[in-house]
Amino acid sequence: MEKNEQEILQEENELFFNQFNHHDAWLIGNEILRLYCGERSKANGDKGIGIRISLQNLVLFQYLMDGKKDDSWLIRKENTVMKFSHSSLYIRAVNDRTKQYEAFKEDKTLAICGGGFPIRMEGQVRGSISVSGLVHHEDHDLIIEALRNHKHKEVR
Repeated sequence: MEKNEQEILQEENELFFNQFNHHDAWLIGNEILRLYCGERSKANGDKGIGIRISLQNLVLFQYLMDGKKDDSWLIRKENTVMKFSHSSLYIRAVNDRTKQYEAFKEDKTLAICGGGFPIRMEGQVRGSISVSGLVHHEDHDLIIEALRNHKHKEVR
């Protein structure tokens, strides 16, 4: 089920980082894979997903499961996050209500759909986490679940 703008903003405000490094990218990328390889994989017909995590214009983690031929949607989702400083699902939700981003739907470098999420530190978007291969709002939810799990492990 798709979320509304306020729910998505709440996730963005909840899931920020005091610091983020290569090891965090590795852990989160692997957590996304772990989560996907359960029930989601079967529900998706084992089509696989792609994952891309970047920080300060440097790709820290990228993985394309068998069957994935390119990373173009991951890059488009990343570009959307970096251009608008919000998750790509938030941009989609705003556009559904206002058509504010409608012109960007034709831009082949952006993706006005879920699956890109900001890495926010000190109030600034410094990078992104992108997932592609499921229904777009499920891509987003997979990122959120992995980030919450990662944050929970950090607290322990």
